[in-house]
Amino acid sequence: MISLFIGVLVLAHMNFKNVGLMAAEHNVRASFSMARSLPEAPDSMMIYETITPGINESELKTLMKAFGINGKVTDRQRQYVVREGQKVLEIFKEPGTGYLRFSNDAKLGTEQKAENLPSRDEAVEKAKAFLEAQGMMHNDMFLADVSYFESAKYDSQSKTIEEGKSAIKVGFGFSLEGMKVEGPGAKASVVFGANSEIIGFSWIWRKMKPYKKVKIISPDEALAKFKRRWPAEGDPEQMKQAATNTRVNIKDVRLTYFAEPGCIPQMHVKPVYIFEGDYVVTRGTGENAVQEGDRFVIVVPAVPGEKE
Repeated sequence: MISLFIGVLVLAHMNFKNVGLMAAEHNVRASFSMARSLPEAPDSMMIYETITPGINESELKTLMKAFGINGKVTDRQRQYVVREGQKVLEIFKEPGTGYLRFSNDAKLGTEQKAENLPSRDEAVEKAKAFLEAQGMMHNDMFLADVSYFESAKYDSQSKTIEEGKSAIKVGFGFSLEGMKVEGPGAKASVVFGANSEIIGFSWIWRKMKPYKKVKIISPDEALAKFKRRWPAEGDPEQMKQAATNTRVNIKDVRLTYFAEPGCIPQMHVKPVYIFEGDYVVTRGTGENAVQEGDRFVIVVPAVPGEKE
């Protein structure tokens, strides 16, 4: 499943795999530079096994009360869904998932200035207190960000007649083995509207337990795998002569764990290397040269034999 996420994260418009296959025929080459050294890595790391989310009727009613939603509970094959007007509560129960989301869309999507919004510090304290009350504040969580939702009104000439803040969001991340877990399946947030009412909430995280310790590939091996995703590496002279050359700037390499989207079954959470940076592709030479580039975030599995 990691390969699916790579397609989302790599903000590029080229099929580098195909370009690499045609490198010899079309004289395509790549060069690589690193802004910092590769990270140190242990010989082995723990793989974590996810625990099937278990939620009974009593726990569901408690959550409904916490969010002030009294609609009918729909028991679907993969999740519970509760709706009341524009309020929606969704909880996945499928093995390998970890997804809980509440939204009051009537207030979450408003473009109106909210009265009596909590300050940043107040919002953080209120978010932590809410998570504590629901038994969701864990030692592996950390404060990630605090941000306001901006609102504005315009007249018929597009002139601003009112602007303000419609909500404030407190975001959290999760860690394993002291490392920030990467991916869309490792985040939580509490959104407050007027008078500190909770109008949005998400808990995207799986319960898990240690599964087994495995040997992982070295940072050098990970770098070699990363390079295979690009056109063939060329020396300075080959780069000058290449009809198309790609200069890849690796700004960061980190070893951590990767969590798939919470609504997708993931039975094991495994270590990965994450490469982040940018690239520039130059086609042609002189006045006819055309350049394009973008940034990338590429995930390379750290467990030997893992499918990329």
